[in-house]
Amino acid sequence: MKKIKNRDFLLNNENLYYNVIYLAWPIVVQSLLQVSIGTIDIKMVGSLGVDAISAVGTGRNIIMLLMVLVMAVSTGTIAMISRFTGMNDSKSASKSAGQGFILSIAASAFMIPVGLLTNEWVLHLLGVNESVFILAKQYMVIFFFSIPFFLLNFMAKSIFQGAGDTKTPLMIDIIMNLVNVLGNFIFIFGFWIIPPLGVQGAALGTFLARVVGTILGWIALTSGRFTIKVEVRDMLRPSIKISKQILKIGVPAAFQGLSRNISRFLIFAILARTITAKASVPAYVIGTNLNQYALMPGLAIGTAAATLSGINIGGDKLKRATENAKVCAVLGAALMGILALIFIIFSTPFIEFFLDEYNADVISIGKSFLIIIGLSEPLHGVTISLSRTMQGAGYTKYPFIITFVSWLVIRIPLAYVLAFVFNLQSTGVWISISLTTILSAILSYVVFRRGRWKHVEINRVKNNKSCNY
Repeated sequence: MKKIKNRDFLLNNENLYYNVIYLAWPIVVQSLLQVSIGTIDIKMVGSLGVDAISAVGTGRNIIMLLMVLVMAVSTGTIAMISRFTGMNDSKSASKSAGQGFILSIAASAFMIPVGLLTNEWVLHLLGVNESVFILAKQYMVIFFFSIPFFLLNFMAKSIFQGAGDTKTPLMIDIIMNLVNVLGNFIFIFGFWIIPPLGVQGAALGTFLARVVGTILGWIALTSGRFTIKVEVRDMLRPSIKISKQILKIGVPAAFQGLSRNISRFLIFAILARTITAKASVPAYVIGTNLNQYALMPGLAIGTAAATLSGINIGGDKLKRATENAKVCAVLGAALMGILALIFIIFSTPFIEFFLDEYNADVISIGKSFLIIIGLSEPLHGVTISLSRTMQGAGYTKYPFIITFVSWLVIRIPLAYVLAFVFNLQSTGVWISISLTTILSAILSYVVFRRGRWKHVEINRVKNNKSCNY
């Protein structure tokens, strides 16, 4: 039987739910593996005490702040590759992927020195205690040196996904995660001639896994054996025109990501100043880690939404792009709501899993987090799907504005007021997060319904003509 091309299948298969699931299930498994590794990291360092958990959580909050540059490059690259895949323009897709590689290297050259120079200042700004500060500083120094592999690994996965190939990144991630777990065990607890390194060991295990993932990803992309082939010459020849187009699409998405990450950063800082900070901070770290399991199917479906949006618009199927978005929103809301409910029902044993010793305060505050945040998770799924649909089309300005207003302008002041003025402490923070998540969904739906996201101009490389669909 003749093999049906991935592009043709995604453009012509009539079962839209099947299309979304076809793209999303490998990403769900991939996300499950990634979150599981994060859980294993926290569980391993949890044996070193609550301060170690807080240190890793603190480090990850800073890492998420730095994701802004990754989002700027990856979102623009995905939008262009998915559109060119829909147009069946492999040359333009390769050029875009090559510029994604070059921009990732350039971003790394900027991020490493900036991160090392501002590391201590940022940790002090978070307001963590001295023991957490020392451990988090050690963790972050290792991370900053791993940034090139962090970016290039993320970019390789994004390129595959933009072309409609979600299975290859899954295979690479399986290998990466095996390396990560083994590396964590060896470096955290010590083995043979390697001494136990504690929190530093968790960072080294992740570093090693990212090196392996980067090598495998870019070998696969340049091999020509998969959905997209990236020519090596396109990775070595900078193109100002293509890079500008990537960044024009990606920068608003980067600011959207920055808004989310600054919000998380400030939420963390608020919690560190509550009366129950000693319990609120680890409860937040544990709660957000658990919440990632509810979030991952929504993000997977969001990635599918972005790919289907670009491919269908590139293939001049605008109505199909809209219908795919609606299907993604329904699936995302349903799956995230179900998983959130599971975590609410079994909140106590899930939280206890992370604790080396029973801590009633952490359990109580963590349960409150899971319950209040869980109530808004279905609408969070809607926001993700609609926002990623618009991003996949290259329409990134208004999704950024929505996130900026709901996550920063409203969420942070509201969290502060509820926590300290109304003296609700951490509970006030959880309420603020949940209410602004609902607001974000409402605003996203309004912008999506306007339909302007389907008419973003993308320039082809072959003939340098503008394609406006």
